[in-house]
Amino acid sequence: MKKLFYLSTLLLFSCSTNSSAQESLIIEYLETSPKGVRTDLKMNVLKLELSNVTAADSLAFLEAQFQNRIKEEKKSIRSFKLNIQEALKENKSLDPSNIDNLAKISANKSIMSLYEKGIEKARLALEKIQSQKVLAIEKYNSKDEDELLVKKAITKFSYLNPKMNTRQERTETFVLSKDGSEVLGILYKDKLRRKR
Repeated sequence: MKKLFYLSTLLLFSCSTNSSAQESLIIEYLETSPKGVRTDLKMNVLKLELSNVTAADSLAFLEAQFQNRIKEEKKSIRSFKLNIQEALKENKSLDPSNIDNLAKISANKSIMSLYEKGIEKARLALEKIQSQKVLAIEKYNSKDEDELLVKKAITKFSYLNPKMNTRQERTETFVLSKDGSEVLGILYKDKLRRKR
C-alpha cells in the first residue's frame, strides 16, 4: 500500500512539475517582447489544458480548412452564375425598341461581364486551393497518424494591464514543441502567430 501511495505521489508530482514548466514557459513568452525585453506583468496561470497534436489531428484540421475554402469559392461561382441568369432573364423580358430599356439592357450586359470575370477569378482561386490541398496533405502521407507533432496548451491567465492598471483575464491557445520545452506561437484565427 505504501508503494502504491509513493508511486501515485511521484506520478502526481511529475505531472504538476511538467505543467508548471509549461506555465513558466508561457509566462516568459508573453512577458518577453520580440526584441528580448521582459516586462513583469504579474501573470498567473489560472488553468492550463495540455494536449498532444498528432499527424491525424493536423490532417483532419487541414482537410476541414481546405473544405471550407473550397466551399466558399464554389458558393461564389454559384452566386455569380445566378446573377448572370437573372440579368439575362431581365434582358429577355425588356423591349429593345424602348429607349429606357436599351440603357437597362446595356447596364445588364456590363454587369454580366463583371460577373463572368468574377467566375473566372473564383475558378482560378478554386484550382489554386485544390492544388495547395494536395501539396499540404502529401506531407502527411509518410507520417504515422499517431506521430506527435506539437503540443497544444489552452491557457487561461490573468495579468496586470500596465496601461489601465487593472487585472485582466484572457484565454489563449499556445502551440508548444512536441517535447513541451518551447513555445512556438499562439493560435489566432486558426493560424499560428509567431513572435517577430
